Amino acid sequence: MRNIPVENLVDVARSARREDRSALAEAIGELCLKTGRNLSNKEKSLAYDIISALIRDVESQVRAALSNQLADQKDAPHSLIVTLANDVIEVARPVLMRSVVLQDNDLIDMIVSKAESHQVAVAQRESLPQKVTETLVRTENSSVIAAALSNTGAQFSERVLEDVVGLSREHEGLQGLLIQRQELSTAQARKMYEFVGHAMRKALEEKIVASGSEVEVDIDQVVDQAIAEALEQEDFLSPLDQPDGHSDRPGSSLRPHPRQLVGALQQNDLFRFEELFQELTDLTEQGATRVLYDSGPEAIAIACKACGFDRRNFGDLLALLQGGGEPDKFRQTSAYTKIIDYFERIDATGAGRVLAAWRRAPDDSWVR
Repeated sequence: MRNIPVENLVDVARSARREDRSALAEAIGELCLKTGRNLSNKEKSLAYDIISALIRDVESQVRAALSNQLADQKDAPHSLIVTLANDVIEVARPVLMRSVVLQDNDLIDMIVSKAESHQVAVAQRESLPQKVTETLVRTENSSVIAAALSNTGAQFSERVLEDVVGLSREHEGLQGLLIQRQELSTAQARKMYEFVGHAMRKALEEKIVASGSEVEVDIDQVVDQAIAEALEQEDFLSPLDQPDGHSDRPGSSLRPHPRQLVGALQQNDLFRFEELFQELTDLTEQGATRVLYDSGPEAIAIACKACGFDRRNFGDLLALLQGGGEPDKFRQTSAYTKIIDYFERIDATGAGRVLAAWRRAPDDSWVR
């Protein structure tokens, strides 16, 4: 507290200087709120009125100190607390995190109108009802959602937690926090199991088994969902023809060239072809077999696009693999033309996302 004798407070109050007004606000806060004095309702109301009148014209350091003092005052004026909550984050944080004067609608307004720092402060409150948590999730800001997931006092409805599960596909940092939430249902855990990495699967397995269920993954659903979701991406199917030429993917020099796969088929060495395809795509043996023989030519087109095939190499591979021993005749069919057109319109980045999903599928889940 600034060294202002109580008897001099009136003189300071009459001053128009900004530094004096800051000193007065700080002194009132220290004298009335921090000393533990048992003020009457009238005295406390007067102190709040003085602070409210001064708050917009004092230094930010003083506003921050007052915010910290007022954050724990249950009878602080609502308008004063809202003013502080709308201030810069250094001032707003104490009341956003601790003040019970702020109502749910106040918090929702802050989340909608303020930036990430204010949203995170709200997410760190001791308790958060479902409608406030839902608004935090609607920001789709991974840092804000992570703060809410880390808060054991935050309440999530099943529907909102389902939305977070969906967002965790793209924001992997949310996955571990989700697994720790008691509200995560067995169905949601199974859904996450289909797209998380190996490190997260063990924790999900434990959660699923602890619920009395078994880990069951429908690989047909995994494959179909991966394709469907990739097709929804605007950049997956491009109206522009893709340039010919082998992809310069990182590490591509260590993998088979597409022409090697075509050569193996031309020599009727199917075993060698399958071996090269598995090596190129980095799929398990079961996964490579499923893509080549059980998922249709669209799946082969996606895998080949992701691995850097151009039109000529893919066309040769398709005719040799699907032509029933008559590749030249198959090239004249509408089925061949349709798949070639499909291949040309696939964006390599989107295809890579699908192939990555297939790689993450558990080894034994490809067995039918």
